[in-house]
Amino acid sequence: RIDLHGVKHENVSRKLDTFLWEAMQKNKGQVEVVTGISTRMKEIVTETCKEYGFQVLETTINPGSLIINLK
Repeated sequence: RIDLHGVKHENVSRKLDTFLWEAMQKNKGQVEVVTGISTRMKEIVTETCKEYGFQVLETTINPGSLIINLK
């Protein structure tokens, strides 16, 4: 799980890249990315994840986070 609250939009992709790489090294199948309710933050996370071919899911339980399927 990574919480991106307080991270500037221009730094999100780099921070997320590092987090996703570490999760893949640990053979994680799924991770949670806390974005808050910022539409732009969710767009950046979704764009970054789709570059890797990962599936991005929104949750109804917590609209401030996204679930990323790494496999």
